[in-house]
Amino acid sequence: MILAIQYYQILVPALAAILLAVTIRFFLKGQITLFETIVWAIFWLGLAAIALFPDLIGEFIADALGIKETVHAIIFAALGLLFFLQFRLYLILKKQNVFITDLVRKIALDNDEKELDE
Repeated sequence: MILAIQYYQILVPALAAILLAVTIRFFLKGQITLFETIVWAIFWLGLAAIALFPDLIGEFIADALGIKETVHAIIFAALGLLFFLQFRLYLILKKQNVFITDLVRKIALDNDEKELDE
């Protein structure tokens, strides 16, 4: 059996390796936590695995989700992941918004107290 390798089967794992290195670099600089590093490492390695073994992994996902066609299973899994990541970004943004609001209130109260003292 001769394996036909497509261009994406070379490019995607190479890109995943670069992004894995960037993720590790962010961790070493203290910009992301160990948990985030592990999650992203699993994501990048999974992406490389899907590119290298699309039929095998696609069939596994299709069977696990109960979907007949492999392509649909991969699309549904990718959409699910994207929605999850979007939800996480929403939660982070919401938390940051509350933090900024509290900070602005504190600064405003501190400035008001300084003006009263003068």
